[in-house]
Amino acid sequence: MDSIATFSIFSIFIAAPAIVFGFILLAKRGRNQVEMLRYKKEILELELRKEEYRAQSLREENRKLDRIIGDHIGIAEMKAEGRK
Repeated sequence: MDSIATFSIFSIFIAAPAIVFGFILLAKRGRNQVEMLRYKKEILELELRKEEYRAQSLREENRKLDRIIGDHIGIAEMKAEGRK
């Protein structure tokens, strides 16, 4: 009879709360992992947007330099034609 009473007390005061709190901790850990993945996704999206802006900036700078070079070549050609 003592073993049944000891087992009952153990089950009520130790095993049951341990199981319940274990599941609560697992649920919190799962939520934290989901939140962490959400933050990682947001960081990657921001880095992608940053690279898109960088690529756009390089394209605009390339167009500007092409215009400068084209104007310079055009002026050089006009000078060369004027000398002939």
